Amino acid sequence: MWRNLFCAASLLLAGNVWAGSNDVMVDKVWMRESVPGQTSATVQLNLYVTKPARLLSVSSPAAEAGEIQGVVMRRGKPQTGVVDSMKLQAHSTTLFGTRGMYLTLIGLKRPLNVGDRIPVTLVVEAAGHKHTINVQAEVKALELSYQHYNNPNDVKDHR
Repeated sequence: MWRNLFCAASLLLAGNVWAGSNDVMVDKVWMRESVPGQTSATVQLNLYVTKPARLLSVSSPAAEAGEIQGVVMRRGKPQTGVVDSMKLQAHSTTLFGTRGMYLTLIGLKRPLNVGDRIPVTLVVEAAGHKHTINVQAEVKALELSYQHYNNPNDVKDHR
């Protein structure tokens, strides 16, 4: 009986040790440079969680607010909309900036220039604990886009 009790207590303690800072990992954090008059920007990043988790918020001192945006169905059509939080599956990597999942900084306080490092804070709840993750988003140059034009010779510079 004591052996069973000891084993059960050990498993509970091991689970609490595992629910630590390695439950959430973030990498490849970047943003595009802004153009004159631009008031919002998306943060591109990979978010890996080892346990079921929930992304609660995104923020930055470089913007007035942050939003988590995802594709939601409205009247049978997919549309991008603001969500309060986003569920993250255990042992999964979520790519923000693609496939209808975005982290957007609203009300930019200054232009984003190539080479800048913008502080970004994520709040993730995993294993019953809130984790605050502070990262730096590198600002990269805008690129020419061919995909919006039928004639490849009619390419526009988006700067």
